[in-house]
Amino acid sequence: MQSSFVLVFIILGLLFGKWRRYQEYYPTLLFWVTGNLLYEVLLFHHRVWVFHPVGIDHLFLPDHLMVSLGITLIIYPFVIPVFLGRLPLHVSGSLWWILLWALLFTVIEFIAYVNHSITHHYG
Repeated sequence: MQSSFVLVFIILGLLFGKWRRYQEYYPTLLFWVTGNLLYEVLLFHHRVWVFHPVGIDHLFLPDHLMVSLGITLIIYPFVIPVFLGRLPLHVSGSLWWILLWALLFTVIEFIAYVNHSITHHYG
């Protein structure tokens, strides 16, 4: 399940990302990667969510750590050029763009939840 998300975001990033301006997105990428890695280290024994391999994930992303690293090191670098590269300049357009991406990630998490690829803990 998570492997398919990785492939989808690689394709979306390659097709729709604004790669010429990647230098501008680099600080955001570092922030996302650092935040996710800090979460993994600081909350190692008290995780709020845990990823589980489903289907072909057992081959490529066999446990929570590998799924999380795949998200951090593969998905984030391909999502940021699409999200920030196409972010509208007008406030109303930006709000709709942010809502669209929030909805997209909500749907992805719901799909993962339904397929038992992610579990939530501690309320």
